[in-house]
Amino acid sequence: MQKKVDAGYIARAQKLGQSVERLQAGEAVETYVQVNSLAEFKALVAADLSDDQRQRNSQDLARRHAHDLAVDAKTFPLARLIDHVYGTAHLSDTDSQLAKEIFPTKVRVISQADMTVTTNIVYGPSGSPVVLNVGTLTFNGGSITTQNTVLSLTADALAFGSTPATKPYHIGFMGVDGAAGTNGNAGAAPNPPQAASGSNASPRSPGVCTGVGNGGNGSPGAVGAHGGNGLTGNNGLPSLPGTLSIGSFATPGAQFVLYTRSGSGGLGGSGGSGGAGQKGGNGGNGCDSGCEGTDGGNAGNGGNGGEGGDGGQGGNGVNGFNIQAKVPAANLNSVVTSSDTAPYGQGGAEGGGATGGQPGSAGSGGKGSPNGAPGTQGNPGSAGKKGTVGTQQGSPGQFFISGV
Repeated sequence: MQKKVDAGYIARAQKLGQSVERLQAGEAVETYVQVNSLAEFKALVAADLSDDQRQRNSQDLARRHAHDLAVDAKTFPLARLIDHVYGTAHLSDTDSQLAKEIFPTKVRVISQADMTVTTNIVYGPSGSPVVLNVGTLTFNGGSITTQNTVLSLTADALAFGSTPATKPYHIGFMGVDGAAGTNGNAGAAPNPPQAASGSNASPRSPGVCTGVGNGGNGSPGAVGAHGGNGLTGNNGLPSLPGTLSIGSFATPGAQFVLYTRSGSGGLGGSGGSGGAGQKGGNGGNGCDSGCEGTDGGNAGNGGNGGEGGDGGQGGNGVNGFNIQAKVPAANLNSVVTSSDTAPYGQGGAEGGGATGGQPGSAGSGGKGSPNGAPGTQGNPGSAGKKGTVGTQQGSPGQFFISGV
């Protein structure tokens, strides 16, 4: 005996070109639909939006995405395309041409008579747009989360089971947090590891050191290499639009919880540690022959340690896009929405300063003559500066809930 499913659900599945026979048998059917133009995409994900919903969406975009909506903006026209698909905006000739370059694209379509969500389902990050076409959608301990991914969900009925949820929402519209900036490279090791040594004094002839001079002084060590600076953290990716259409609420008194937060800025890269100071050169030995000798050369001082690199600046949070929902007018108070601001990224850690180089060894004096003076260890390098925080937080998308 075939399972009876809602006619609205079947009609939508047929329009999407999916197998009615499989759906009527209770199977979940997942296909990828090729969308050839922006107009087709608009018809697929936003055809049912009212003029009021579109106007409210465009008004909010004009407030929170004003920079990206400017016709001469040098950015990719994501906000302008969204304003056209979900709002009231017309496209410029330039944006129309860019839209043609995006298509064709694939849209993931999932249809099912009864979809019970018991786990935390995630669409994305940055995945193909998702269309969910469901007869009865039941949340029983699980959730649906999008990450920088468009969602269009239509359910003939919405129900809730008794299992507590593990997330504080049923559907979350999320961005993607920016990746951390690349860490700075550590300062390179000294090359060669020790400075040049002083030359040894040699007798002019056997037993004669008179007039030869002392052993040569060792060269001072070079300062250690500076650690590389960390790079700026990446900006977040925005939460993308969603449309929800619920035909009825099958569980009296239950709350339908929606949440959104856009992508936060990434942590700045850590500064690289400084390179160790070079070891000072050894002093040359004094002349030592027969009964004569000369002074040994002085040891070279160790080089100062290299400074640590500065931490990178944190990335920026990005403004999210809006979510439109239609529910029965009698259930408007059953929809609970919440949102959070996407924070800017924190600055990267400073790179540590390196130790100073060891002094070289003093040269030995010849017969009756003193050894060279010892060298001193190089000073440690100073640490870099901690990176500064990002400059922008991301405002959350707005929920526009309409009763029908």
